[in-house]
Amino acid sequence: MTIKRIIPAALLAVVAAAGPARADDAPPPLGWYFTGGLSYVLTSGNSPASTFGAKADVKRLWSRSIFTFGGGAVRTSAAEPARQAVGTPTDFEVEAGPSVPKAAKYAAYANFDHQITDKFGWTVGTEFLRDRFAGVDSRVLGAAGVRYLFANRKDFTFKTGLALTVAHQSDVVEDPTVDDTFVGLRASADVDRKFGSASSYVGGLALDENLNDTDDFRLRFANTLAVTMTKKLALQVGLLMLYDHQPSLVEVPLFLSSGLPTGLTVAARAATLDTTFTVSFVVNLAPPSPPKP
Repeated sequence: MTIKRIIPAALLAVVAAAGPARADDAPPPLGWYFTGGLSYVLTSGNSPASTFGAKADVKRLWSRSIFTFGGGAVRTSAAEPARQAVGTPTDFEVEAGPSVPKAAKYAAYANFDHQITDKFGWTVGTEFLRDRFAGVDSRVLGAAGVRYLFANRKDFTFKTGLALTVAHQSDVVEDPTVDDTFVGLRASADVDRKFGSASSYVGGLALDENLNDTDDFRLRFANTLAVTMTKKLALQVGLLMLYDHQPSLVEVPLFLSSGLPTGLTVAARAATLDTTFTVSFVVNLAPPSPPKP
């Protein structure tokens, strides 16, 4: 999927989730909110492998301010080769190969958002990313900007933002043609909508532009759809798309045209698009709603 298709599709999804506008109603209860989930898959025998996933988001809501922080991790390991024979051709034992990481992503963030008026406000935040399989050993980003709140209801919130960013990135494979520290600009749109009392959708679109090199931009499109099972437990489906127009360098094993390995590696660009699809059970904790008058 190309960037020309990703951006229109992302904008269409955010706009569609917004639905018809109507007057704002009472805001959600003040206090602490928590959403978190864990997942683990283990296989053994002919194809030993394991996958671990974790995500947690914490929010503190005041009358005119919101503080949020959280993070997530996904790690997959598999035996490579799946099975191997150790010994001689006439005397050997079959065992699983050594465990090799196949995917590992770690992310964390913190953000403070303050309303100046009912619609307009400012925001500051920081983010951390580690994805060595995409060539990023670490990326630390700080952002400060403004946002406009189009709607703030119990069943629907929608806001857009514009922020100035400063990022420092350390790559797995050094690239002398790019700057490791750069100033950027971020445009974002976020929507949170509840459908009745049993389901909700949260979507976010963010475009990061490197002002040092305008050909270097990134797009993040995150979606989650949750269906409530009990008061505190929900089933959640998520889709995260990360597009990097100028991805980092990674080491790739070199093979001959005949398919034989050379034992060497070469530096090549990582894939431009990463897609992550998740299905998980999540725990939601929220303050009680105030009593109706």
